[in-house]
Amino acid sequence: MRIQRLLFWYIEPENALKMYIAMRECGSFERGSLTCQYACAYMDFSLEVVSVTSINESQSMPPNMNSANIILLLKPDKDPTSPSSYRPISLINADVKIICKALAQRIEKITPHIIHFDQTGFIKGRHSDDNVRRLVNIIDFATIKKQEMTVLSLDAEKAFDRVNWKFLIAALHKFGFGEAFINWIKILYHNPNASVRTNKQTSNRFFLGRGTRQGCPLSPSLFAIFIEPLAAAIRQNESIIGIKTKHSHHKISLYADDILLFLRNLHSVNETAMIINEFSSISDYSINWNKSVLLPLNRNMEQRLTIPVKTGNIKYLGIYFSPKLSELVQLNHTPLLKSIQDDLTRWTNLPLSLMGKVATVKMKILPKVNYLFSMIPTQPPLKWFKTLDSSISSFLWNNKPARISLKTLKSAKSCGGLELPNFHKYFLANRLQYILKWLKNNPETNSWLDLEQVLCGKINLSQLPFISQTVKKQDCFKSININATLTAWWEFLKISKSSIQPCKMTPIWNNPDILINKKMIHFPAWQAGGIKQLEHVIIDRRFITPQELQDKHGINNFLEYQQLKSSITKKYKIKDDDLKLPDVVTTLINFSMNRTLSKIYKLLCNLDNNIALPTKKWDADLSISTDESFWSELCLNTFKLTKSPNLQLIHLKTLHRIYYTGQRMFKMGLSNSDICEHCDNNLPDSYMHALWFCTPVRALWQQVCADLSVWLKVSITASPSLCVLGDMSAIDIEEGLASIIFITLCIAKKTILINWKNKKNINISQHRNLLFDHISLEKMSAQSSSNFERIQSLWSPVVDSMT
Repeated sequence: MRIQRLLFWYIEPENALKMYIAMRECGSFERGSLTCQYACAYMDFSLEVVSVTSINESQSMPPNMNSANIILLLKPDKDPTSPSSYRPISLINADVKIICKALAQRIEKITPHIIHFDQTGFIKGRHSDDNVRRLVNIIDFATIKKQEMTVLSLDAEKAFDRVNWKFLIAALHKFGFGEAFINWIKILYHNPNASVRTNKQTSNRFFLGRGTRQGCPLSPSLFAIFIEPLAAAIRQNESIIGIKTKHSHHKISLYADDILLFLRNLHSVNETAMIINEFSSISDYSINWNKSVLLPLNRNMEQRLTIPVKTGNIKYLGIYFSPKLSELVQLNHTPLLKSIQDDLTRWTNLPLSLMGKVATVKMKILPKVNYLFSMIPTQPPLKWFKTLDSSISSFLWNNKPARISLKTLKSAKSCGGLELPNFHKYFLANRLQYILKWLKNNPETNSWLDLEQVLCGKINLSQLPFISQTVKKQDCFKSININATLTAWWEFLKISKSSIQPCKMTPIWNNPDILINKKMIHFPAWQAGGIKQLEHVIIDRRFITPQELQDKHGINNFLEYQQLKSSITKKYKIKDDDLKLPDVVTTLINFSMNRTLSKIYKLLCNLDNNIALPTKKWDADLSISTDESFWSELCLNTFKLTKSPNLQLIHLKTLHRIYYTGQRMFKMGLSNSDICEHCDNNLPDSYMHALWFCTPVRALWQQVCADLSVWLKVSITASPSLCVLGDMSAIDIEEGLASIIFITLCIAKKTILINWKNKKNINISQHRNLLFDHISLEKMSAQSSSNFERIQSLWSPVVDSMT
C-alpha cells in the first residue's frame, strides 16, 4: 500500500513546468509536439494537466503522440555499408516525456527500497564505483585467501530493446505497484511506433513489439525492475556458490544490464547459465555467450562448460581487469594517457584562448581521468602525472615556454589562478571519499564494506584511519583498496600538517599500537560498557580512575584496568598529548555524502591558497603595502565584474606581469636598448612605464577616467592602482557601477595592448569603439535571458553619452 500511495497519479501545472525546464534541451521532431524551449516560454501548463487527464480517462494516446523518430549514427571504425554498424538514437515526443518524467520522479523514491543493493544502475544514492570496488575486493580476496574463484562478465544482447512488456507488467504487479501506475505503463506501451530518418528522408511508421523507449526518463527504472527477478533467482539458488562472508553471500553485481557473477566453482557457472536461459525463455532477455568473458582466479580452465564463453581479461564499466591487480595501471592509465596526448596534440592549433584551453581541459580531459581515479584504487606513478601535466602545459602555450606556471594556473581564482585541475589532488579526493564510507560503515548500502571488513580480520574497518602506520604490518594492508585509501589518508594528514596520534578517536581494542604481551587486546565487557576509544578512558589528560570506571561504565576489574593503563600510558604521553582532532580533519570526516568529491577536492586546494601573483614587485612599483585580502579581492573582481573571458584574461595577465616590455626584451637579448621608443621621456620601458608612465598611455588613462566621471556622475581620478590593478576601494559605488568601471578600464588595457608595439597610435576613439562593441555584445547575450532589461538600464548612461 505504501508503494501505491507514493505512486498515486496526479500532476499539477507547477510540476509540469518544472519537468519541462528540466528537459529544456530536449526536442521533438513531431509536427504536433512543441519543443521544450517553446513550451517553457508560451505554454499554459494547466492545459497539459487537462491533456494528461484525458489520456488517463481514455486509456490511450493520440497516434502521433506515442511515436518516435530514429536517426542513425555510425559507430567508430565500423563499415558504413553494414546496417549493424549504426547506433540508433530515438527521439520521442516531448509531451510523452513530461508524463514519463512525472512517473520517473515517483518511482525513483521506491526503487532503492525494492531493488537489491547488488543493482547500482540508475538507482538513487547508488554509484557505479561501488561495483568496481567490490570487484577489486573479490579479486583481492581470492588472491590473499588463495581461493579458487571465477568472475563471469555477461554481454547482454540489446538488453533494453528486448524487454518483454507482459513480463514487465507481471514484475510490476509482483513488486506491489498499484493499478493506477501500471495502467499508465500500459498506456505508454500500447502500440508505440517509430520511423527512421535517413538523409532527410523519413520512412513509413512501424509498430514496436518490445523494449523500453530510448530517451524516456522512465526506462532505466523499468529495466531495473525487469532484471531484478533474474538477480533474485541467482541469489536464492543454493546450488550457486559465491563468496560467503559473515553478513552476505556475494554472487552477482549489476549496473543496469552490465552483469558480473562471482562464482566459486564451474558447477555454479553451469547452474547460472541454466537460470539465465530459463529467464530468457519467458522474458525475451538474451545473453550473447560468445561475447561473455570468464576471468579465472587461482584456477585453470580444464573443466568443460555448457556455455561457449571466452577466457581472459574482462572489461567492466569501461575498466580493464586481469587476475593480477598490479596490472591495473598498465591496462587502463597508460592507454588513457596516450589517448589524452593524441587529443591535446590534435587540439593545439585550434584558435582557442588560454581561458578556452583551460575550459577544454576541464570539460574533455578531467572527466576521463576522474572516472578512472574513481574506479581504480592504484595510484599511477609520479611520472604519469608529470607527463600529463607536461602535455597539458604544451597544449596551453602552443608548445612554447609557459608564461604562467602550471602550479599558478591550478591555484584558486581568488589567488590569481584559473583553477586548472590538479589531477593528483583529484586522485587523493577520490580515495578520501572512502574514509567517510568507512566511518559510516553501512554494509547494507555498500556491499564492498563487508568484504573489506573480512580482509581486516579483528581490526574494525571504521577505526582504521585512527590507527598509526604500524597497520602496514597487518594482513589488511595487503588489500589494494585498503592500502590505497590509507595511503591517501596519510598523505592528506601530511600536507595538512595534522597529527592524530593519539586523538580522541584512537581505538583501544585490536589496535596494533596498544599491546599486552606483544598482542592486540580486546576486553568484551569493557567494549559492551561503552569503552571503545581513548576519549573514554582519558579525561582532562589523565587516565580514568577505577572508581570513575565503575560509576560510569559498571566495570570493576582491577587487573584488566592496570594492564590497559600500563599499555596506554607506555605508548602515549597522555599528560602532553591533546586528544582533540585538528580542525581540517574534523571538517573532512563531517562532510555529508552529497557532492563529497567536490568538497574534499576544494578542501585539499584550500590547504595551499597562497596568492600566486608577483605582489612584492607591485608593492615596490606602486610604493604601497598590501596584504593577501587586497590581492584576493582584486583576483575575484576579475571574474565577478565581467563575464567576458577576453577581458578576464587581459586583466589576469596584467596582474601576472607576463607582457614583454622593452626592458625585458633587452634583458633577454632581443633588443638593442631598454629605453622606451614610444615617448620622449628617455626612460627604461619597464612594466609600470609601459602601462602607466608612457606619455600616450597616460593620456589615454586620463581621458578614460574623465569619460567615466561624466557617464557615472562620480569623480574618478586616474591612478595606477585603479587603472592598472583595478583597485576600486577608494571609490564608494554600487556593484553595477563597479562593473562598468572595471570593464571600461579592461578595454583601455586592451587598447594599449593592441598598440603595444606602437603606442603613439593609441587614441580615445579606438577605446570608445571597442567599448561600444562590448556593450552591444553584452546586450545580445542578455536577450536570451531575463537580464536584458538590467543590462540595458546599466549601460544606458554610457550609450547615451557616446551616441
